[in-house]
Amino acid sequence: MTFQNQRLAAKARAPSAAPLPASVAHEINNPLDSLLNLLYLIEAETNPTEKGRHYLSLAKEEVRRISQITHETLDKKKAAVMPERTNVGELFAAVLDFYKQRLGSSGITLQTRYSCDESIRVYVGQLRQAFSNLLLNAVEAMPEGGTIQARVSAGHEWSGQKRRGVRVIIADNGSGIPSSTVQHIFQRFFTTKPCGNGLGLSLVTDVIQKHKGLLRVRSSTQPVRHGTVFSLFLPAA
Repeated sequence: MTFQNQRLAAKARAPSAAPLPASVAHEINNPLDSLLNLLYLIEAETNPTEKGRHYLSLAKEEVRRISQITHETLDKKKAAVMPERTNVGELFAAVLDFYKQRLGSSGITLQTRYSCDESIRVYVGQLRQAFSNLLLNAVEAMPEGGTIQARVSAGHEWSGQKRRGVRVIIADNGSGIPSSTVQHIFQRFFTTKPCGNGLGLSLVTDVIQKHKGLLRVRSSTQPVRHGTVFSLFLPAA
């Protein structure tokens, strides 16, 4: 995806969001498990239309995502001291596969390219959540459909220590982010969505900082070439 001269770049520098207390996460997780079971029962007991099955599938997907967050909160102490050697490309591909049905039903074409087979030490659950948030942001930027380009490659930092690592790119051809807004998008609680809470990109920021990585965004709102590119760099060391 190419952009005209209006190029914007921002590094993640937002303050860390307050963690969800483990006791609260535990209380949330129990009814979530029940809700997921009820959704399966509703699907089994009724004869929904194709659209109804789609809505049920989306509901189950969102409940599983919330449940994943609470489980990660409960396991936070363990995860904090136990990063795992992981193939980032395979992890990213698994996230994309999870949302494949949603992308298709939203009229979004997914173009992928994986040119890195290296495994590095990462906090798997948290990185998966960061990928999910960025992907869903791209989906919301294209309510009438579009194209998402997802790439994973080996690379080095563009500046600083020139560390070796893995670069992940999520690019969409949505409406783009205005220049007056892009400098604020990593701030906690900042949102332009009517029902948003402003925590999605703040969480992504926290995760990338925890990996001592870099997060950049370029965006254009030009009529012909518009869209947004998020680039994540995860150091190998």
